Amino acid sequence: MQKKDSKSGFTLVELSLSIAFIAILSITIALIINDAISTYRRGLTLNQINTAGMDLVDDIRTAVQNSPASPPSSNCKSDKDDFQKNCEENSGVRLMNITKTGKVNEIENTPLYGAFCTGAYSYIWNSGYLFLEGGGDKAIYAVYEGDEKKEEWSDFRLLKVEDRQRDVCKSILPEKYSGEVIMSEFKGKDENPVVLLANDGSNPLALYSFTSALPAVNGLENAAFYSMSFILGTVQGGINVMSMGNFCEAPESSSSAENFDYCAINKFNFAAQANGRK
Repeated sequence: MQKKDSKSGFTLVELSLSIAFIAILSITIALIINDAISTYRRGLTLNQINTAGMDLVDDIRTAVQNSPASPPSSNCKSDKDDFQKNCEENSGVRLMNITKTGKVNEIENTPLYGAFCTGAYSYIWNSGYLFLEGGGDKAIYAVYEGDEKKEEWSDFRLLKVEDRQRDVCKSILPEKYSGEVIMSEFKGKDENPVVLLANDGSNPLALYSFTSALPAVNGLENAAFYSMSFILGTVQGGINVMSMGNFCEAPESSSSAENFDYCAINKFNFAAQANGRK
């Protein structure tokens, strides 16, 4: 008779090792999938920022190209002596690019809002800090008020208005400008401004800064060259442009980790040439 093997099957040790291996393999696969999803989310967000940023660059370049080639200081002429003196002493820089800074998250001189006046169109922006959870003071939004209907535009992230005389930037000079104190109200004549970045939840992006040097004007004054830069980022993930590298801050808790996946920021540097007539 053939003797049967009574030792067939798995031992308890073998079974424990198999279960442990399968558990480790499952956890590893889950971590890899989660990391891939996070990378995918960040890639989509960064692509959205790059696309929106290039659209803004094209829009601003077009506005500058159609703006007067004369320097902003040529608009300093006014019946008010204090206005003309203030403008000339600052080489017209306040007629072109204005930024209000303040204290956000215990950091001084953080950009809050501002305006950039090309001489064709003016751009008024509210910093993304104002829309972050626990961000800046909600009461200091930039506000645009049209002269004709006195309609007030507020709670926007980026507004574009037709402004041939740079009235938007002039409206804060000189009575409303003193050091770093700028009134939030900008005035102009455009009754139907264009909201480029709204605050309606459909777009998670906002500007965090906008800088521009005085344009370089050639000797014939038929062209002016602008050098500009702006920082565009999401309003999620705790962006801090005042930190080294302009990076998103690491999440403080697991509950904010998902928002961190949608956090992205990019800085756009570009130049434009104004060829418009006076």
